[in-house]
Amino acid sequence: MPSHLNSLTRLPLFIASACLIGCQSAQKPTRLDYGVSREKQRGRVEQSFAATPPGKSGSSARSAESADRTGAPGESSLSEMEGELSSAEVKPVSWEEPPTPLSDNDRTSLAADIAATTGQPLTLDELQQLALAGNPTLRQAGSMLQQAEGNWLQVGLYPNPVAGYDGTGNNGPFDQQGAFLSQNIVTANKLQLNRAVAAHDMERARWDVETQTLRVINEIQIRYVAALAAQKQVAVAEELLRVAEEGIRISEQLREGEAVSRADVLQARLQYSQTQILLQNAHYHAAATWKQLGNVIGWPDLPQRPLEGNLTDEVPELDWETAWSQTLCNSPQLHAAQSRMAAAVVQVQREKVQMIPDLRVSGNAWYDTISPPTLMLGVNVGVAVPIFDRNQGNINAAVGQLNAARAEVTRLELVLRDRLAQAFARYESARNQVHTYKETILPTAEENLSLTVKNYEEGEFDFLRVLTARRYLFDANVNYVSALSEMKTSAIEIQGMLLTGGLDPLESDPTPANQAGQTGGPGN
Repeated sequence: MPSHLNSLTRLPLFIASACLIGCQSAQKPTRLDYGVSREKQRGRVEQSFAATPPGKSGSSARSAESADRTGAPGESSLSEMEGELSSAEVKPVSWEEPPTPLSDNDRTSLAADIAATTGQPLTLDELQQLALAGNPTLRQAGSMLQQAEGNWLQVGLYPNPVAGYDGTGNNGPFDQQGAFLSQNIVTANKLQLNRAVAAHDMERARWDVETQTLRVINEIQIRYVAALAAQKQVAVAEELLRVAEEGIRISEQLREGEAVSRADVLQARLQYSQTQILLQNAHYHAAATWKQLGNVIGWPDLPQRPLEGNLTDEVPELDWETAWSQTLCNSPQLHAAQSRMAAAVVQVQREKVQMIPDLRVSGNAWYDTISPPTLMLGVNVGVAVPIFDRNQGNINAAVGQLNAARAEVTRLELVLRDRLAQAFARYESARNQVHTYKETILPTAEENLSLTVKNYEEGEFDFLRVLTARRYLFDANVNYVSALSEMKTSAIEIQGMLLTGGLDPLESDPTPANQAGQTGGPGN
């Protein structure tokens, strides 16, 4: 093979070697830790937030001026956070295929297994299993996590090389023919920073999955309690109907003995009819609560069955300070907001290095067929000169996003504290009502009805006193059940970190696909 052709064949290998060396140099680990534990991450976020009191970030106009002058607006407010983040080594994040949600066949099979036990009471665990398999919001949250994981993979991929053919004519058509190979070499650890931002976004998506899972589990417990309360209301109405029926029998016996008038019998029958209406309304309410339970599960036509459990089971006594400490430390909503803030910190660093130009390397080889045949080689190396565009606007926008993320963490803490105060007030009020009804009102109402019926049978009281006593007892039982339901519901909210609404949409907006960790659009 002629020497010039041998050189031509070696040229692509030379260019590929140069590109490979550039890729390896550009992918040296940056000193950003996006594989830290959640506890360390929370500590860093708290320190960084404490280092920047409200009102110290400066106006947007001053930030814009600083960006134009130095390319790093708000640098003083970020120094401690960046120093903290830059003191650790990168831990590689491996790509794993996200778990596949249960298919329709799997959910149907699980529902069939539970439906096969027809006649047996449904347990809370069985209801939660059905909800975790069938609730659509959990599939939404899992899909959002899959999106974040795919974005993490994409933003760290190296740009593809470009290869092509070049044919030109000088003294004849296509008398010069050749090939070229070009590669952009990414500098300043931009790809690592991309993945660092996207890794925090993945962590945010995982916290969103946990948030929605707790929402569904808590909502199932709340509606389970509501269904138990509805069943209890039906039992109370049935008992009142039995008492009313017994009242008709007693009044008719007394009427035959001419101890009471026909008006007493008619009043007894009227109360019986009114009690039938109450019982029917209780059945309607129980059917509605069952449908609502099935909706959260994701099985709207869930066959109605009795529930295993007791509404009067003891609820642990809750303490405000303990509840707030648990919410502050363990709330997945707060963790998601802190992950978003950590991503914003790294995004600022990513925007700062965007102005450092990437290396553009290309190699060319031409063969001139005109006599004498000549082989020509060429190498081009170039960079963009950051004279006008130094990414000032994106840096300023990233600092604004960081300040907004900081404020969101504070806002969310205040919102959770406010909601906890409301839930705790409902809990304490309901707990006091439960104690009063159980220890005082219900025993008194039962004794009052017993004495009133006895005196009525002896002719000392008229039938109106009996009706009133029955009504007092019925209302006391209904209010007692309502207080029990409210106490249990508020306790579930408090212990479940105030996460309810199993069919509500996800609150934490995801980062759009192919944008986390990038500047100026996908692939830049």
